[in-house]
Amino acid sequence: MGTLYSAICNDCGEKFQVSDGGGFSFHLLKCDKCGADKSLNFDSLGDIHKRYIKGLSVPYSTATAEKDNYIRENYHGEPIDEQHYHKEVEKIAGNCKCGGQYKFNAPARCPNCKSANIARDPDDRMIFYD
Repeated sequence: MGTLYSAICNDCGEKFQVSDGGGFSFHLLKCDKCGADKSLNFDSLGDIHKRYIKGLSVPYSTATAEKDNYIRENYHGEPIDEQHYHKEVEKIAGNCKCGGQYKFNAPARCPNCKSANIARDPDDRMIFYD
């Protein structure tokens, strides 16, 4: 489950929205240089996602449980672990137009100065999404 929240840059004072994490059917990666988001739908990942699901001992989520169980029982590809999966998904995501690379663990960055020195705005609420 992902979150959407307001943030404030501790370096330049810019206020902006941050989306963190993916959902039941997509991953949200961030550029490691500028912080831009890139969303990747699981279906667009093809066999690499099926191989990851095959290697899980439980469904990825309750929302995808039926589909995940079908994959685990019927897909004949070799399973992979999360570390291998993340590397492959990052390759598929490719490079950002700024020259950085989309990563699972890249921090959110200020859109004005690109600093990762940000804080959640305490006066705003956090929204959870799938």
